[in-house]
Amino acid sequence: MKNISIHKEGFKNLATAQHEDEYEDYPSDLSDSEPPQFLSVPEEFSVEVGGDITFPCHVQHLGNKQMVFQFNSFNTPSKEKLYFAGNNRISFNKRLEKDEHSFTLTNIRRSDAGQYACKLYDPPLQVLHVLRVQYPAMIRRISPDRQQIEKGDSVTLQCEAEGNPEPAIHWSKRGGRLPSGSHSEEGLSITLESVDRREAGTYVCTASNGIGEPSYAEMHIEVQYRPEITTEESILHTGDGDDAKLVCIVHGHPQPTVHWRRGDHLVASDKHLMTHNGDHRYSLIIRDVKKEDFGEYTCSAKNRQGVTERSVVLTGLPNKPKLTSSPAGGEEQTYTLTWETESFSPILQYRVKFRKLGRGDVNKLDSWNDSLFSVPHRPRHNQPRSSDRIKVMAHAIRNLEPATDYQASVSVENEFGWSIASETFQFHTRKEVADGQSANAAPCIIPSLTELCFAVLAMTFYEAIV
Repeated sequence: MKNISIHKEGFKNLATAQHEDEYEDYPSDLSDSEPPQFLSVPEEFSVEVGGDITFPCHVQHLGNKQMVFQFNSFNTPSKEKLYFAGNNRISFNKRLEKDEHSFTLTNIRRSDAGQYACKLYDPPLQVLHVLRVQYPAMIRRISPDRQQIEKGDSVTLQCEAEGNPEPAIHWSKRGGRLPSGSHSEEGLSITLESVDRREAGTYVCTASNGIGEPSYAEMHIEVQYRPEITTEESILHTGDGDDAKLVCIVHGHPQPTVHWRRGDHLVASDKHLMTHNGDHRYSLIIRDVKKEDFGEYTCSAKNRQGVTERSVVLTGLPNKPKLTSSPAGGEEQTYTLTWETESFSPILQYRVKFRKLGRGDVNKLDSWNDSLFSVPHRPRHNQPRSSDRIKVMAHAIRNLEPATDYQASVSVENEFGWSIASETFQFHTRKEVADGQSANAAPCIIPSLTELCFAVLAMTFYEAIV
């Protein structure tokens, strides 16, 4: 600044001397007779961290005046830093170099953001450039990195981020979806309402602004809850001499302890094998099942949140039959029911119930016709093993009315007892169309051969089950 004041004083003395000596006709230097003028215009620059920028400061008619180059940081706008006065470096910055009409700043840092002024003091002129430094997003976790909450409670997770341009924050969950069902949501926070075990896991907030790599932070949520148990089968059908595997799926936090019980007693380990696959699946394997092994087994799981139990019934009873015949009968007075059932031992007999539906009034029903039928016996050495546990059976219901709707159900019995009755099945006998032709294809077309067709059909089914 001292050099500038001397320059101003010298300029005044020179002008006074010229006036006093009355050298009015002497041609003065063009640069001294016309005032300085900036040719460069103010500009705003956006540059990524690590980049370079050149600030133009082109001025004409500068003469022997000095231009200064100074910096005002956005962080401390009231504090100016003078870098150059003319060609003299005032504040040292090894990344800033002066050219004839410009200044180049290299390897830009975030702290370089601010206003850069090219200035003249006589007359007072300046060109003001603005530098905005772009830098990658950086995220900061506001919520704790690990939280334990009770099932049914709510929790809010928060993050904040900085960067230029301003970053966007997105939320996701590792290995799954967010509670809303989406893979990603935008915002500074996310709230988990009435959490259960499905909300447990690692939540990730990610900030990005298109500069560099995204930044992320993780938060782990542990949901504490009493054990929850589901069973693969609530009733497990098996047979004498087979192996049975009872399975329960257990979730809980803290990790529950699991054991199997029959009645009031823990299951003995001499005949029973208890396994755990390291995840949530707990199995009880019973080798060489005997009749005395049938009954109810309880899977019990306990942690400090409580105790939960579920039962599995091991039984030799046949499974509930499933009707497989077509609802549309092919004969006027006979209908053949077909069904299949799972049984690890031979079927000894079956029960068929049927009744007629009222015409035009489904609430008007006849009483049930209930009949019991034996299955032909086969010597034990010719009986199928448990691998043939699906039994396919058939029964012809006779003396029905033509073009009539009926309901039927079936249950079966093996050496251990009766199955549950099948779902009620609705069928009808053959219905004629207007021209007198049958609307259904009958399996036995010639009436005189009906008995023969049924006999062959029945023998085929009985061969499948005995």
